[in-house]
Amino acid sequence: MENYQRALNYETMVRVLQKADSYCWDLFQQVSNECDTREELPYNIRTYSEVLGVDQQTINDSYLRCRSAFARMDKNTLIIDSSSPVWPEQAEGIPFLYLQGDSTLLQSKGISVVGTRNPSNRGMALAREVVDSLGESGFTIVSGLAMGIDGVAHIEALAKDFRTIGVIGTSVCESYPPKHERLQSLVAQHGLLVSQFAPSRKVQQYFFMQRNLLMSQIAMGSFVIEDRDGGGGVKQALYSEKQGKKVFVLRETYDNRTYLWPRKFKDPVIINLSHNSGSLAKRALQIARTFGKRKADDQQPSLF
Repeated sequence: MENYQRALNYETMVRVLQKADSYCWDLFQQVSNECDTREELPYNIRTYSEVLGVDQQTINDSYLRCRSAFARMDKNTLIIDSSSPVWPEQAEGIPFLYLQGDSTLLQSKGISVVGTRNPSNRGMALAREVVDSLGESGFTIVSGLAMGIDGVAHIEALAKDFRTIGVIGTSVCESYPPKHERLQSLVAQHGLLVSQFAPSRKVQQYFFMQRNLLMSQIAMGSFVIEDRDGGGGVKQALYSEKQGKKVFVLRETYDNRTYLWPRKFKDPVIINLSHNSGSLAKRALQIARTFGKRKADDQQPSLF
């Protein structure tokens, strides 16, 4: 399994140091300059010990625990880093991605469909309509396998044989919520399952917001169906906006004055009819790309 040993060695360092990825990755690069990180860590444990400033026994104990956790992964799990041709261009600060399914979907045109974990019947119906329209327009449906709108989006995509990517806040060895274990398996079989978290990581609450950030980086834009102020879907859309991507909101959601969040966005794309959402989203993205290209061309020095 490509990158398996490098990821295992890296996660051993994370376990030993209990520091953020940015800190650990810098040290891992130092180790890489001293030895081959594709080799089993114990062969170069002296180098790791010197760079980390940690005794060899502590490192070896952590390595054995991480190796046991990694052994739980399905043998078909693909581990990629930023050198991979399918690596999402905007995904930064992530050492490795753990994939199950069709990895080429990372290079497809995806729209993230997100929303509340407790949707109304109307919200679920709208989510299905939006997914149908996006799928029929050739978009990959990207969502987070959470309860509510996320689950509806994945189920509808699978039922209609549309491409779908599930981005999760746990390792690929776990499923959250547990009720979606079967759904997660189906997404991996017929689409793509993505996690930035190794099997050796203990799940933390903030992992799920990191999951939302990764979703926004993978997708071309975020479509918030129904959510509460401050909900995960809204936060993800804010990530998208900061990245210069489109945020899509249905007209009836935007006009519902019980929601404050739709008017927080600077330039949301308001979709009047959900059954036209796919074609309207495609048109909005085409306009954005054309405008971006013209703006870049205007900034080029004139030759005349």
